[in-house]
Amino acid sequence: MSETFDYDPDEMISFEGHDITLREAVHRYRSEKERSVPLVDFTAYRDFDKVPREFSIEDFEYFLGRPEFKEE
Repeated sequence: MSETFDYDPDEMISFEGHDITLREAVHRYRSEKERSVPLVDFTAYRDFDKVPREFSIEDFEYFLGRPEFKEE
């Protein structure tokens, strides 16, 4: 996980076959983690020109600590 890549909380990503925003995916990750759902694979895919091309569980853990993803 590199903390230097660019991302936009409102960018569209592909997650479980659906297009949602990164913000929605982080919210879903937080909800499932709070419910103690086993998170074996939580990969979200981005456009081909983005780096990294996909976000993993480690990336979602990083996003949880970022102020732009804090729940109000």
